[in-house]
Amino acid sequence: MSLLDQYIDEIEKDLQINEFNLKDSSMKTPARKHYWVSKLIRHKRNLLNLKQQRDIVKKDVVKKIIEESPVKVTVPVAEKASYRHDKMVEISQKINEEELIIEFLEKTEKTFSAVGFDIKNIIEIMKMEQL
Repeated sequence: MSLLDQYIDEIEKDLQINEFNLKDSSMKTPARKHYWVSKLIRHKRNLLNLKQQRDIVKKDVVKKIIEESPVKVTVPVAEKASYRHDKMVEISQKINEEELIIEFLEKTEKTFSAVGFDIKNIIEIMKMEQL
């Protein structure tokens, strides 16, 4: 199971709100929002590290291509060729995965911001039903 799938399952459990767990959910929501925001920040930091790692690997691969080429190769041509190198492909895949997780966590943070209003609306509906 991928990390994104684990997050989806965990968030689904966090956002199950009904009449019976309303108070518990309203008390947990700020802490759970903080939990997900901290994961978002960790993934953003990891993305920055991956991009730095990609730049370092790119420089090494470009240098290697220029040195090993039987003909003279310009830096732009070597940079273009470096994107097909195994290490670069692997890092690019990790970067894409991190970007997807970050996008998901940003949307999750917005959802948790709206949960307070949803809980308030549920309480209002329950009050109206009791009248």
